[in-house]
Amino acid sequence: MGLAESLYQKLLINVPKKGVKVGCNRHIKHVSPIVTNFEKWSDKRKKLYFKDEKEMMEKNNLGNFDLENNVYGRLLASPMRAEKISKLKSCRELLIPLKVIPMVGNDQHAENSMLKLAPILDYSKPYKSSYILNSASIVRDNLAAATSWFPLSILQGSASRKLVVNTATFLSEYDVQLRELIISRLSEIKSVGPSSKDSVLLIYNETSTIPIEVQRVKGADGLEFTQSIFNLGCLQTFASEPMINKDVIKEGIYLDANNDKDLIKHLYRFVLFSLG
Repeated sequence: MGLAESLYQKLLINVPKKGVKVGCNRHIKHVSPIVTNFEKWSDKRKKLYFKDEKEMMEKNNLGNFDLENNVYGRLLASPMRAEKISKLKSCRELLIPLKVIPMVGNDQHAENSMLKLAPILDYSKPYKSSYILNSASIVRDNLAAATSWFPLSILQGSASRKLVVNTATFLSEYDVQLRELIISRLSEIKSVGPSSKDSVLLIYNETSTIPIEVQRVKGADGLEFTQSIFNLGCLQTFASEPMINKDVIKEGIYLDANNDKDLIKHLYRFVLFSLG
């Protein structure tokens, strides 16, 4: 990209290399703070100030990357949340949100009421929530410890309440929610046509085992651009779905990264959930 060395060095921090020593001193490796402390940077706007921003951009051949309209940039820009299985932080859009639902027992007394934890598609403010990894296989392997997925405030302050997680239907609930939303949106969608900017091509190709591809293609103007291709054909859950017009999708449907961002987000989530 042609960054000047002096400019590049200012964006880095010094991190000692582990296990490599010369005398009493360790080698110093320049590492971006975005790599070493990603969770502290990801959901916060950072502005770099220069004396002459225009001159700096021209001198170093920098352009507008338009990340606010980039499918993957949007996912990674979502706020960081700690998830309950790995105990690590990840972008919210790459996790399964869980909500706590009050369930009153048969005697109608509050102290005997139960709290149920259920997967949802999007963060919901009215309820306390937590997050887990968006992977069916990982969630399935950890269902035995599902009651530990409740928010910490619930775990610490609900001794009189029974905490319930329906492990038999937990995965299918989330799967059904995702499929119903995607099918509903696909029935309304209109192809925006090939575009050199901010489009995702949705196809149905059963012969391919690749769910998502990023390719360089040529537009009508002859200029190359990067395009994401989502393939529903490699997901068996859609193979027998009568509500999806596979013939239309085989021809390819172009989704607008801005107007169809919610559908694209859930398509990406579904791929992660099904194949993760």
